Amino acid sequence: MVVTGMILAAGFGTRLAPLTDETPKALIPVAGRPMIAWSIEALRRAGCGRIVVNAHHFAGAMKEHFTRVDYGVDIVLLPEDVILGTGGGILHARDWLDGDESFLVHNADIVSDFDLTALLAEQRRSGAVAVLACNERATARALRFDADLTFLGKDVWKDDGFLYPDDAPRFGFCGVHAVSPALFHEGYPTEYSDIFDLYRRAMRAGHILRGMRYAGLWHDLGSVERIRAFEHAIDEPT
Repeated sequence: MVVTGMILAAGFGTRLAPLTDETPKALIPVAGRPMIAWSIEALRRAGCGRIVVNAHHFAGAMKEHFTRVDYGVDIVLLPEDVILGTGGGILHARDWLDGDESFLVHNADIVSDFDLTALLAEQRRSGAVAVLACNERATARALRFDADLTFLGKDVWKDDGFLYPDDAPRFGFCGVHAVSPALFHEGYPTEYSDIFDLYRRAMRAGHILRGMRYAGLWHDLGSVERIRAFEHAIDEPT
């Protein structure tokens, strides 16, 4: 089965300045490869035959890159005239993602060894509008789940009417999710939004979300220090 993937790559990469002053974040070199190459490889391993990439910051450089570099997979570049965020970016890609099959979404600044085919299979099995890859780590943006890994909300949502026990398991979101096209059928406007804004509205409309817990390799490449830590980790002898 051919799967469609999406890489969220439109951000300004402010934590990587000054590297991103003249280069899109997704093309910053990481261990000798453009950052986005790691995400493309992960989605290819999961069976993605088409990968949608959104772009805004230096979108022209992204277009030139994909014209010049062949990743062996169909790349659809979707420039955004106005940056739309992670939620709006996915909605903007509806023509490529809304169909009979679920799709994978991957942040451009994430490297992991997660089994994304298992993530997709769990979304299909559960019927959840999305299944979120998560792990145990300290984070100020924790997600809360019940014992069966049904998503209850974010820590910061408690002030917005989402109630859950104080001892509900806390995990960090890994920037990778399997999503049902049902997300497109709630009539959300294509405007700037965080993907968790859409998930919160989907939950209020009766949809469920689930988590899938991973304990393997995972790196956030969102800062120079984190890129260096990743490069050091893969250079260490095994």
